[in-house]
Amino acid sequence: MGAGDKINLSWPGKESVLSGQNRRAEKLKQMVYPRPLTEKTLFTPEIKERRIEPDGVNRSFLGDNLEVMEQLIGAGYENNIDLIYIDPPYMSSSNYHAKTVVEGKDYKKTISRLVFTDTWKDDINNYLTHIYPRLQMMYRLLKENGSIFVHLDWHISHYVKILLDEIFSPRSFVNEIVWCYSGGSGAGKHFQRKHDIILWYVKGPDYIFHPQYRPYSEGTRQRGLTQVKGDKYQLNEKGANLQDWWSDINKILSPTARENLKFPTQKPMALAERIIAAASDPDSLVADFYSGSGTTAAACEKLGRSWICCDLSPLAIDTMSRRLIKSKSRPFSIETDKEYIKPDNAGIKIETTTTQMGEDTIEINIFIKEFVPRRENVPGDSPALFIHFWEVDLDHDGKDFHSDIQVLRNTAKYDDSLCLDVNVRVPARESFYIAVMVHDLWGDITMARVKIESMI
Repeated sequence: MGAGDKINLSWPGKESVLSGQNRRAEKLKQMVYPRPLTEKTLFTPEIKERRIEPDGVNRSFLGDNLEVMEQLIGAGYENNIDLIYIDPPYMSSSNYHAKTVVEGKDYKKTISRLVFTDTWKDDINNYLTHIYPRLQMMYRLLKENGSIFVHLDWHISHYVKILLDEIFSPRSFVNEIVWCYSGGSGAGKHFQRKHDIILWYVKGPDYIFHPQYRPYSEGTRQRGLTQVKGDKYQLNEKGANLQDWWSDINKILSPTARENLKFPTQKPMALAERIIAAASDPDSLVADFYSGSGTTAAACEKLGRSWICCDLSPLAIDTMSRRLIKSKSRPFSIETDKEYIKPDNAGIKIETTTTQMGEDTIEINIFIKEFVPRRENVPGDSPALFIHFWEVDLDHDGKDFHSDIQVLRNTAKYDDSLCLDVNVRVPARESFYIAVMVHDLWGDITMARVKIESMI
């Protein structure tokens, strides 16, 4: 970088963030092998194979992304990620909640759950002190041919662009993508704000880029070619070359839209797919360190990329996990420092019954008889009301949780309809333990462990 490229943004407290410390404690790890159930089925699922952790497993982290990135660098991920897409806080001076209506017999309540805060004590310095070391870590994680896309809006994008110029250099700036969308607004003293900014920077000059295309307008298709340029400029069968003004992808506006996960600031899949398709290859590793509802991970699953995701909110990780499980994604891990809520204080009771189904197979019925979350006084006869989803480890080792089957709701409603008992067949063997992990609406995890006596 030449002398003319040197950019520096200063603010009180900047120097204090330049030296990071790896403060992560010993991790708890969960492996998820998506096998979703929504009800007892006519054909009982049979789990025969022993679990083998797949190579190149996709990874999600619940925790501070700065600490996670420090850990990744220590584990050999420096200069190893092809694409980073982040949708960080915008310094919007707002708190963001997820609201859910819970309705059971003689019970109805709207639950508002805080997902994240974006206030920063109304001090830009606090925001910059947060984002600066994280952008530095992302630079270190990127390959030489890697790209970063930073999704922002009018609140803070002008400051973050200067930081990116400082960390990557102005010459590494590729595009300022304007994402336009529609929707109502109550603006009275300014033009309605209907666009976000996506800043694209690269680490080196030989970055990955695959041109993307949009459909031609109806008028252009009817002409068949551009009359001004003559017949040698025939229309490209792929469509028109995409520009840096994206108005063809709208926000998720309808509350009943299939894609809508009721998660604040959720971005549409089409947006993530476009970025990933443009700036990565099929064998690329993609990361999102503000992963929210898991749109980046879901898009990577659809496009066949490996991924790493991180978020500080348990609600975000739960939303992403359920989303991936429902779509029957590839196996993935969840790593966290947070302890599970232990059975002795969690208000959970699991019952099991075991039936011999032949010389080598047993069938286990697993039933959640009682469940009361820590944060709500739930009617005793409605244990399903506040459960988001639940999982079963069919051979729990006492430490890491291996999710063999997952039980999801078959509707978007939070009521008594969630299935609370399932049957599963496993190989007959000496006594062993199973574990049930319940995810409630607040993102809290409750785990109970049950011994299955030998039938051999």
